[in-house]
Amino acid sequence: MGNPELDFSSKHTEAVSNHPPYSSITESIDEPPTYGQSNAVYRVSRDGFPSSVVVVVDECITHLKLLSAIAKLRNFIKGTDKLFGIHDGEIRNFSNNKQAQAAARIQEKRWAVYVARAVDRFTIWWQSYLPSLKTSRISTLNTASEANIAWSANMMPPLDVIMVWHAFMLNPRAFLEDCLRQSKMSVWATGLPWDIINASIDDKTLVFYPDRDSEARINFETITGHSWENIHDSPAKSLPCFGCKQEIIAPWTEGSIGCDTDVAFAHCTGYADKSLRISCPACKFNTTHDTLRVQKFRSDVQKLLKDDIPMPGTLLSQNGTPADNENSDNVSFPNRLIKEGIRSELLQLTDLTENESTTIETIRDHLEGYLKSRSIMRRVNKTILAAGNSSMPERISLRNMLSRYWDNSSPFAIDLVGAVIRQGTFVDKMDNIGWIRSPNLRSTMSHFIGKYGVFFQIMVKNKGHAVVPTLDVDLIWHTHQLSPIRYYIFSTTQMEGIFINHDDKIDEIKLNDAFAWTSRQYQKLTGGKIYSECTCWYCEAVRESNNQGLGRLISPSTLHAKANAALLHNSADNTTDGKSKEPHISSHNAVRVLAQADPKAMQTKTAQLESCWEKAQRRSHNRSRSRGGGSAHEDLSRKTVYGPYARDPDIHREIYPCNPACVNITAGVVGNCMSGTQGVGLAQGACVSGTMAAQTRSKGKSFCSGIAGCGMSL
Repeated sequence: MGNPELDFSSKHTEAVSNHPPYSSITESIDEPPTYGQSNAVYRVSRDGFPSSVVVVVDECITHLKLLSAIAKLRNFIKGTDKLFGIHDGEIRNFSNNKQAQAAARIQEKRWAVYVARAVDRFTIWWQSYLPSLKTSRISTLNTASEANIAWSANMMPPLDVIMVWHAFMLNPRAFLEDCLRQSKMSVWATGLPWDIINASIDDKTLVFYPDRDSEARINFETITGHSWENIHDSPAKSLPCFGCKQEIIAPWTEGSIGCDTDVAFAHCTGYADKSLRISCPACKFNTTHDTLRVQKFRSDVQKLLKDDIPMPGTLLSQNGTPADNENSDNVSFPNRLIKEGIRSELLQLTDLTENESTTIETIRDHLEGYLKSRSIMRRVNKTILAAGNSSMPERISLRNMLSRYWDNSSPFAIDLVGAVIRQGTFVDKMDNIGWIRSPNLRSTMSHFIGKYGVFFQIMVKNKGHAVVPTLDVDLIWHTHQLSPIRYYIFSTTQMEGIFINHDDKIDEIKLNDAFAWTSRQYQKLTGGKIYSECTCWYCEAVRESNNQGLGRLISPSTLHAKANAALLHNSADNTTDGKSKEPHISSHNAVRVLAQADPKAMQTKTAQLESCWEKAQRRSHNRSRSRGGGSAHEDLSRKTVYGPYARDPDIHREIYPCNPACVNITAGVVGNCMSGTQGVGLAQGACVSGTMAAQTRSKGKSFCSGIAGCGMSL
């Protein structure tokens, strides 16, 4: 592609530098309430309330403010023409019926590039600014003075960095692992500085600006070497060539939308593009996403051998807690295998100057071969094995380790670009639903916290089941996780040593059954209260299927649920009836599992729901006629908009280096490693919260894989 510096200099530099910063936006929201810090707290316990572990109303409100600020930022970036050299005018190359789709792809690509730049900025801030604290003794962090960071306004990073930090923390096991491994336990113990964030977001405009005297800006720019505003940073990223060690320059994005919106931007070759390819002018070595991932693995192996820093995925037990003496042998098996058995082989295999074609799949294949060697296994485990094969726990530990490298070249356990993109759906819903503008915001948050208490009890009482949050419950759950030590203590206390994970990559079909089951459990625990408080077609169908039965076969909670459902139709406050602009309250992020994609399965499920929905509509229609009202029927054509299994329509896989909206579990493909571990439940908890016992078959109860949830079949 020639000299990269000449390829983008004029087009991209002008496109980035000529745009005003996000912080210059001044439009206000309508009649904003006042967000004072009253220190009101609500305490959740095994039985509901009270307990020593708190979920704070003020933190929930500040969280809503932060989400609104991020939504405002996202809209600004997506709508800024020519940003990063991505032009709205490209839609003119498409026919009229394709122009709207092309415009959506262009806006999504701008945001994808912005997020990739934000992750890069966060990485530098994380490594160069945040203090170090190395400890695995979580019990001491509550009392250790050095464990808490005294945040102030002049220490805060820009909003895009906070956005990445926020998404990272909402993967609690990955965040704990990286804080342990990278000695950032004071960051983990302190959590998000809610008071500073609240004061940094204007109540009227919801624009984030933490320090009016510019000390925060000066500190960030001095320490990281980056501009305060993401869009004013360099249009390119410097990388070391793995062939000759010289510096090479990679544009953040290089190319155009192309001529087919279904594969828009798929051919682009920049650092934030799917098809990254930078040829070194000196040695002609080609840097791709595959080589970056292999180099990450090699670097981690070298850190293990030189500094005894454990490999990613080898610190936490299957319960999500730091491995102790009882389970450390199995969890740390990859470290022993590398140090005692195959260090030379791995260093040679990952030397890209000698083996440029090595990929993570290549490493997986070699590891599987090493596990079959009796001599290697005897040397690693210092014992005589009866058979040449390794044990299942050892294969699972290797699989956990490799899950950190599939589609992930960052120094973290998960791909943070994907984490931010998937959170975008939730951010938009929170902004659009308008809770932040409610005059009854505090009482609304209190009600949500109560629902969260019941939600957690469903997990406690039903270990082994997937539990699906509604949107209001998920807000409180997210807020709780943003205070990691508080959430960790609460989770491990309630769940008898299990640290409940929150995974935002969920099989879209299985999610439906789990949501219906969760609704039934909530109904039973609360004596018939409604879990998803709306009258859209989907929630009507779920309630109807849960409340079927006649006479003595109906439980008291079901009778109360039917009565509450009837009252819901008469509620003047119900604004999620499928005709309003506000989002479906029980929508949730979902992904498609490729190996299980079955159109007939979705058609069957939809037909079942339609049947239940029609029954509910007939009952509603009869109630309406008895009161002298008109038809209560909802337009059937709108129904496909709703349902928790609906994936984010704004995520287009070809735009990203790693598809944020899909999990591939086909045998033998990327992300599916260590033969013999398919079907094994690795994740103790997910956003659909699975709480299965370690090393058991999932049978549909756990929808994610390992911490990363990155495509490894369980």
